[in-house]
Amino acid sequence: MAFVPDLDTLESSSLNEETFYDPDCLLLQKKPHLDVEMTSPEVGIQVMVTKGHPARTFRRAAVLVAAVTKFLKQPACKDFADSDLGSFLDDIFEPVSFQRIEDSYAGAPVYRYTRSQSFDILDIDQKCFVLESPTQLVALHLQGPSAGRKVKLNIALYRPRLSQGGLGTGQVPVALGIKGYQLYMSCVMSGAKPVLQLEEADIRRDIESVELTRFIFYRLDSPAEGTTRFESAAFPGWFICTSLQPRQPVGITNQPDQVNIATYELSGR
Repeated sequence: MAFVPDLDTLESSSLNEETFYDPDCLLLQKKPHLDVEMTSPEVGIQVMVTKGHPARTFRRAAVLVAAVTKFLKQPACKDFADSDLGSFLDDIFEPVSFQRIEDSYAGAPVYRYTRSQSFDILDIDQKCFVLESPTQLVALHLQGPSAGRKVKLNIALYRPRLSQGGLGTGQVPVALGIKGYQLYMSCVMSGAKPVLQLEEADIRRDIESVELTRFIFYRLDSPAEGTTRFESAAFPGWFICTSLQPRQPVGITNQPDQVNIATYELSGR
């Protein structure tokens, strides 16, 4: 075990040599100068640290502290500042680096929920939406007593985050639910292309997860025609559509109004 000399022993030793205790006994030994050079000019003590062997030891630190202590006792020592000490302490002790991380515990929601409204919906071929199975939405013509089978859309309205303020005029973020059910349309990837499906959920709240963007559609109104389209927020360029043929599932397409119908009329506010 190594023993460290006390300050009085170091102060009485030669300033041109380092005095240490030998690791194996209590006798003092003199070692030639390695890293710390101390001279005694007329004005006091000068401590100079030279960069040599990269090893940093407690023994070197002890010598440095003793030298600085003696230096500070000199009457002529008036201009020694913290920066003087810090400049050579960095050569003795391992530096500690700090990284500043900026974060917040409560980020702005992706979409902020405002309110919900109910609408009847017809495509421009006058087909209604009908829920034929627990999770299957189809479009067909209804007349007479069968008209009661049509479903209303429960449209949840949102405001986009400020960073999304570049949305075009008339693009309103909405979620499309089936009134009377906890079912909402969502657009997800299946295989090589997106598909439309119904999911059981309650998203009448702020949407803070990007994952929930699958429920968001941009409502694109055309006031002159009184019609509306619904574009997927998760898959831009894909629109909710119905088939030209009756009793086909409501789906999604990137070719609106070409081989299908993607334009609707809303009523019954």
